[in-house]
Amino acid sequence: MEQSKGMIKLAIYSFAILMMGVMAIASGLHVIGEHFSDVPQTSIQLLITLPCIIIIIVNPIVGKLQETISMKTLVLFGILCFLIGGVVPAFIESFGAILFFRGLLGVGVGTVQVLSASLVAAYFDGDERSQVMGHMTSAQMLGCAVMVFVSGYLALMGWNITFHVHWIALISLICVAAFLPKPKPAKSAAAEGGGSFEKPQLTGAAFGWAITMLLYFISGLILATYMAFFVAEQNLGTAAHAGQATMIFAIGGFLMGLVFGKLAQVARNNSLAIGLFMGVVAYLLIAYAPNIFFVYLGSLIYGFCVSTVFAAIMVGTSMSVKPNAVPLAMAIVVMGQNLGSFLCPYVITPLATAMSASVNKNAFIVGAIWFAVMGVVALIWGIGKNAKEGSAANP
Repeated sequence: MEQSKGMIKLAIYSFAILMMGVMAIASGLHVIGEHFSDVPQTSIQLLITLPCIIIIIVNPIVGKLQETISMKTLVLFGILCFLIGGVVPAFIESFGAILFFRGLLGVGVGTVQVLSASLVAAYFDGDERSQVMGHMTSAQMLGCAVMVFVSGYLALMGWNITFHVHWIALISLICVAAFLPKPKPAKSAAAEGGGSFEKPQLTGAAFGWAITMLLYFISGLILATYMAFFVAEQNLGTAAHAGQATMIFAIGGFLMGLVFGKLAQVARNNSLAIGLFMGVVAYLLIAYAPNIFFVYLGSLIYGFCVSTVFAAIMVGTSMSVKPNAVPLAMAIVVMGQNLGSFLCPYVITPLATAMSASVNKNAFIVGAIWFAVMGVVALIWGIGKNAKEGSAANP
């Protein structure tokens, strides 16, 4: 059984590396923008944000399809969409066509995002679930680190060469095909077992986690969508330096994911607030960075923030509903994540512009304020929740 679980973990981690694949070309946005010089910055940023809107549409569909189609089949479909949608733009010149294939990539990312958390909830419980969720986040951040680092250097070779970074999905395709079991869909399993299929029911808490994820990612995608422009605007480096900063962010997320289980055992419901306050420190370090080193440091700390917040929300979501409703709850929360990601430039840019002309610098300042407000609310909630659980455990 342990060996079987080990193979399942390997399969989950192998496609978790694609979960932040939307950010893979983030460090090359400035170079792509220079090639399409007649396209405004907000439209160039659609290369990151458009897939997020597609993901929002895909999430509930995948959550529903899990009832009738094997999760393994859906994962393989998602990986293929990621591969095709990610690589084909390297061979075309039309910006509109590139956006179309970025949308297809969004279908792939949306599929694997929902299924990764659903598979963890299906196969693991208790502290092991928190540990695997943390390790899955580490794999997600490691994949992001590799893709962003490589794409930053590929961008120096040519704007279109950047898209070749998506070939990494071949690793995921092989591992999932070889190691992920093919369980029967929920409806088929219930019918064969002689029981009736219980319709999933969402709770108010599940919707609360979805709103939290949405609000977080409105500010949470600032690093991906503004970093390349910020580094160029402040004369701190090149596309390669922006790629290194995003890679260091992902390394920070990878490291924090490895220890999230320990943090959750100690901080419990305060884990979310801790992650948000890390984000405040990170964004302020980047905004006021006198040189690229402080950008790197802020990016590292922001990686700690993302892993902590993401894992805390996912664990909270999985515990807020009955087991049969976990896939649907995860789909709703991931919808919140991607709606927030899409809204990021449309909410943050007007606020940053209102401050002064340094839009890309101000974006990080606005983000820090946003996280601070969320952090205070999360801290009050966490302290109250911990006290309530402590009273229930020791009546």
